Amino acid sequence: MISTTKFNNEDYSIIKDWWADSGCPVPHLTQLQTPGWIGYHNETPVCAVFAYRSDSVPVAFLEHIITNPEVKSPMRKLKVVTAMMDRVIGELDTDGYQIIRGTTWSKTLAKICKKRWGFQIIDDKSVNMSLLLS
Repeated sequence: MISTTKFNNEDYSIIKDWWADSGCPVPHLTQLQTPGWIGYHNETPVCAVFAYRSDSVPVAFLEHIITNPEVKSPMRKLKVVTAMMDRVIGELDTDGYQIIRGTTWSKTLAKICKKRWGFQIIDDKSVNMSLLLS
């Protein structure tokens, strides 16, 4: 069974190692104090994403999408990410957001976002950068 939940601070202990294992910078918990969601297959957490929302314009930025490296099935990950994104997009739409921006290193995820939800691929040659300040 696939389900999604809202991220809470206790979930940080589950997902922080996913970033470390993938070689990505690990966001500090204080950087995740924004709406976030975790997707599950049965009781296993599979993926997470966070939405940084503007208060002055109806734009949301999806960041920190990450998957559990212990889940080896690409199809399982895909199904759970899809269900999680359905919920995220639905909630942002209900909240009145008109534009959702996001970045990903995964060309497969970008193609799925384009086909399933209508995301426009703005630039496939950009470099994603992150600087964590202490």
